[in-house]
Amino acid sequence: MKRILSLVLLMSFILPGPVILRTAGETITQDSGESSGSLTVDYNAGVTYTVTIPASVTFSDTEKEVERALQVNNVVLNAGSVLNVNLTSLNQFKMMCGEGYIEYGLKINHNEAPEGNNYTVLTVPAGENTGWAILNFYTDLQKEHALYAGNYTDTLTFTVVIN
Repeated sequence: MKRILSLVLLMSFILPGPVILRTAGETITQDSGESSGSLTVDYNAGVTYTVTIPASVTFSDTEKEVERALQVNNVVLNAGSVLNVNLTSLNQFKMMCGEGYIEYGLKINHNEAPEGNNYTVLTVPAGENTGWAILNFYTDLQKEHALYAGNYTDTLTFTVVIN
């Protein structure tokens, strides 16, 4: 019993007493002429989003069209803003091996991608939580420019821009 009391006494010296936090807002007294007060309740939601891009696309002699999903989730933007996912090909939509190449193309939601090498593949406006696009990669594997045996490759870069 003495040990328990000693331990309780020791803990009362080590642990701090109750902590009371007080902030002054409005004060209502009988002399103030007011019978009510108010306070503001806040939460600041920051801009957030998660973009999931496909891991890879691999063509073969039998698989010349590959479909992949591009997804955007957990989108919270400032009012009036738009999240754009842009795409750029390192080699102008050519899989390269040395000086040799094999061309390929891209359809976005079953529509031919616009001309050029830098364009928007997905747009999510403020107020929408998600967005997606179906990316169809295709090639006819014309090997007339495939000068060497080896791995023909290209790199696509997805960039998120908020306007």
